[in-house]
Amino acid sequence: MKNFRRYASFAMCLLLCTVLLLLGAGCNEKTAALLRYNPPEELDKLETTCVAENTRYSLIWDAQKSRVILYDKVKNCEWSYVPQESLNATYDAEGYEVNNHPKVESPVIVNYYATSTLIDNETNAYAQSISKDSFTLRKIDNGVEMVCYFDKHAFAIPISFTLMDDGIEVSVDVDRIEENSEYCISGITLAPFFCSISNTNAGEDGYYMFMPSGSGTLIYPTYTEGSQGTSLSEPVYGEDANIEKEEQTTAIETVRIPVYGSVNGDRAVCAIIKDGAESAYLDATIGQELTGYSYISAEFRIRGYQEAVQELFTSSIVKTNLYADSFTSDKLTVGFYPLYDDDASYVGMAEKYREYLTKNGSLSDEKSDDTLLNLKFVGGIQTKKFIFGIPSSDMLLATTVKDVQNIVSELSEKAGSGGINANLIGFGSSGNDIGKVAGGYKINSAFGDGDDIRKLSSLCGDIGANLFVNFDMVRFRSSGGGVSSTFGKADAANGSYTAKYYYDAVFRTNSTIHSPYYLVTRGKLAEVAENIKESAEEWRLPGVSLDTLTSIVYSDYTDREYYAGANTDDQFGAIINSFKNDGYKVAGSDANGFAAALCSHVYDVPVQSSKYRVYSADVPFYEIVFKGRVSMSASSLNLATDKTETILKSAESGLGLTYTLIGKYDTNLVSSAQNVFYGSVYWDESIERGVRDDIIETVAEYQQYFESVNGAQIVGHEIINKNVRKTVFDNGVTVYVNYGYTDYNTEDGTVAARSYISVKEA
Repeated sequence: MKNFRRYASFAMCLLLCTVLLLLGAGCNEKTAALLRYNPPEELDKLETTCVAENTRYSLIWDAQKSRVILYDKVKNCEWSYVPQESLNATYDAEGYEVNNHPKVESPVIVNYYATSTLIDNETNAYAQSISKDSFTLRKIDNGVEMVCYFDKHAFAIPISFTLMDDGIEVSVDVDRIEENSEYCISGITLAPFFCSISNTNAGEDGYYMFMPSGSGTLIYPTYTEGSQGTSLSEPVYGEDANIEKEEQTTAIETVRIPVYGSVNGDRAVCAIIKDGAESAYLDATIGQELTGYSYISAEFRIRGYQEAVQELFTSSIVKTNLYADSFTSDKLTVGFYPLYDDDASYVGMAEKYREYLTKNGSLSDEKSDDTLLNLKFVGGIQTKKFIFGIPSSDMLLATTVKDVQNIVSELSEKAGSGGINANLIGFGSSGNDIGKVAGGYKINSAFGDGDDIRKLSSLCGDIGANLFVNFDMVRFRSSGGGVSSTFGKADAANGSYTAKYYYDAVFRTNSTIHSPYYLVTRGKLAEVAENIKESAEEWRLPGVSLDTLTSIVYSDYTDREYYAGANTDDQFGAIINSFKNDGYKVAGSDANGFAAALCSHVYDVPVQSSKYRVYSADVPFYEIVFKGRVSMSASSLNLATDKTETILKSAESGLGLTYTLIGKYDTNLVSSAQNVFYGSVYWDESIERGVRDDIIETVAEYQQYFESVNGAQIVGHEIINKNVRKTVFDNGVTVYVNYGYTDYNTEDGTVAARSYISVKEA
């Protein structure tokens, strides 16, 4: 017994050492940056000078204050990563100059961890480099580059400032970052105070920050003396799906567009993340006394990670992040665009982003008509059947292809010139459950066959409807279609792979009913797309739906090109374009900005924010950007908690209407883990119930207004009060939407409670 205790004690000590070694596997020879820290013997500098100039702006290096300044020659206005209120010296009551907080003077903030403890920390370039005169400066094409040397932590970070025709770019080339083995960089925030509001202006009209949470939201800063401030962070394009989170908060929406900004009266800054958005988080701090500002910025988490949680034999819990071997391959770039007067608003920011997308070829400059009625048909789900006690898989049928034919044919007359989109979801080999990648590229025989799809395609062509069949390119459970469950999984940052689970809301844990699924290794996605095209060609499909591809971002550590979600926009955009180039229309769902710009139609566009407490008022920024260029519709009316509010949200931006439908009713569908079946049956003759009549009635009521703004762009938007919004379209139509429960009188007429009115410019 004594020997047993000795062996047991030895085993437990060995286990503890193993855990600590795993958790301490930080930055060594393998995990260091591409370049070791090696500061030069002489640090080159520049005297105060203009380093670049165009007809509107001058880019100036201020050697006395060690700052880069963008000077607007027309407006006689200075812009910098140092807030305007802090650019000039201020003095206290005794006449002494008040020093700015180091973060306020810093072009970058650096997050790092010590490899011995894996404890995360933060520093900034001004405190550790610029104020110590430990930096170099040199001219580059149309700008200047500053390399900051953090001697204490052995970091070197190159920061470039480049003059644009209409603003300034701030960027970091991660391949040139230097570090050593004691401390490792995990994140970099670029120009944190470029978009900021002084606490002295908190609470004043016309001073707010813009956060693109969901459709978009405004933050009106508040300030209380002695406040540490309130902070929040939202990931651009949503959380990296290849990070296994032990704890997650519920978020209604996520950031879909890489744009943020601040408005200070008649001046504003629009910030656009041009490179590295996939690894970026938008951080906002409100009413911080330490710095004197509220501010919003882009933090790039350049070293991916995986959460590690280990329960030791003492019942203690050890939780930390296991970081990836090296940085993302993406360059980090944010463009800052000054805006003035009427353009100094969230509408002006949306117009600037639309202009940016158009100039770089991401968004067509041709106007696009919208689609009035947008239907999503759900095929069915997998279930179990037992023969002599032996279980086998079976398909619980909800909708056949012939059901879709009948429904589309019946509703086509009701939609009139507004048109119909029909999207078939969950018609593959595993139905609406995750199985083989892209549903095995086939139609399950329970729903129909290739001939049925071809007939449906022909019908849609005859009546002018758009047909899409959805393919899940990203998630899979079993091998098939060129993707193996052994070698086809995307690697996580810890060298393994992430098993994804459905969430059990009752027990607040991962569901044990459904087996885990995985993410396709990103190197296989192009091959999956080509396989989808073969099926689409065979079925004579005019369009495909790519709901997961257009709404997800995820890492894959099989290749550094995909570290920390890198190159998601380029890779996924290329896949969407490959379908378009081969003649297919592409539908997305809740699509990220880069994908939405390429889609023929986007279902489930965000119409609200994440509703965090500090968010003051939601705005349709997403819709202002894309309305008139991309056909869009909001979430399904028949699945909405508040149908009237969803219609009002659609009316505010002139969106199309969406319904999710099934052709057959079964109580087992409603009791399933999926939430798309309740209230979705089109029409059940046996009980004479369904959503058919509601669709016909709602379309009839909405059609005239919809057609009056069909294809129009939004050129104005106003928050009149807490409940009333005003939207102006470029064809002269104005709509007032009243979300409140009392009538509201406008200059153009009375808007009844929970209703809207539209007027046409004479």
